[in-house]
Amino acid sequence: MMGLEDERQEMGRPASARWLTDAARALDSVESRVGRAAGDLFRSDGPDLSDQHRAQIAQLMRALIGAIEDDLRIRLIDSLADEPHPELLAALGSATMPIAQPLLERTRLLREADLVAAMLRRVDEHRLALMLGRDSPYHVADLAQRLLDLGDAAIAEATMALLVAESRRYDPFGDPALARTDLPPGPHRKLLWAVAAALRHYLIRHHGLPDSQADLLLAAAVRALLAEHDDADTLEGRADALAALLDAAGLIDDALLVDALEEGWLALFTAAVARRAGIDSAGVWSMITDPSGMMLGTVLRAIDCGREAAVTMLWRIGSAEGADEEAIVARADAFDALGRREAAEAVLIWRLDPNYRRAVIEIGEGGRRR
Repeated sequence: MMGLEDERQEMGRPASARWLTDAARALDSVESRVGRAAGDLFRSDGPDLSDQHRAQIAQLMRALIGAIEDDLRIRLIDSLADEPHPELLAALGSATMPIAQPLLERTRLLREADLVAAMLRRVDEHRLALMLGRDSPYHVADLAQRLLDLGDAAIAEATMALLVAESRRYDPFGDPALARTDLPPGPHRKLLWAVAAALRHYLIRHHGLPDSQADLLLAAAVRALLAEHDDADTLEGRADALAALLDAAGLIDDALLVDALEEGWLALFTAAVARRAGIDSAGVWSMITDPSGMMLGTVLRAIDCGREAAVTMLWRIGSAEGADEEAIVARADAFDALGRREAAEAVLIWRLDPNYRRAVIEIGEGGRRR
């Protein structure tokens, strides 16, 4: 807790310096939440994930691992079709028993921060979209229809591609889903190789396949899946592509941001704010979900968003997150009090490489290791 003397020193610092410190604290909070979630993921009594979060993330993880395992099994069967391994082929063709998940859950491979962050984002995004009224993969926002009606072929094509990508974000029961092809490149690659390693264990231990043969078969299968993966076809990739076209056409104004948020079109809202702010979409998403609510107002001020639009967005997200009226009013007051230059300084670190941001946290504020 900050002491009286610390408070005096804090109040005596320039406003921009205080906001820079607050931005660093918000950054630390976002990153530490992912770390805590990773630790709680496989604990039924973990304090940092709700039961709903834990259940939904576990379901996403099971589905992802299962889908990757199925893809790898199919490729292994094709590669072994001419080999004298009838029992192995029969086992690989049976979908009754998962192989990889039980093995991986005993390791720390599923607790990788970037993988957990992707899961958390999908679950949080789904919950927030529901609160904002976007409750179906077949929901076509009014804004989407207006974009399709602009008469710009490239924007229309990008809008349709984004809507198609969004349809993958729901399972048949309307719960959040995360396709393998929607994973960011880093966690996608890590998870592919992790599942392959689990299958290697199975092939060698249970079917006596030589180590070298298992390695070569699995490496070829993983490389084939990686070659098929298109980073631009992820939901975030499609949203970024549409935002780039809208930005080039001068269409990312305050009204578009408000409309995207009001309609729960979070992928486009995030990408559009990111485009205006010069920040990566993952960074903007961290600001949107910042528990203090401070960083969203800061980035909106940094992009010179008008007060009416900014307060509308702060109110909508705050209400959807369950913040009380007093807290939301305080966020609006903070937006009013913050100058654009101060806001730009506060979000500067978010415009830099994410690896740099994480390293800043690890080293500690001002170069003091925590």
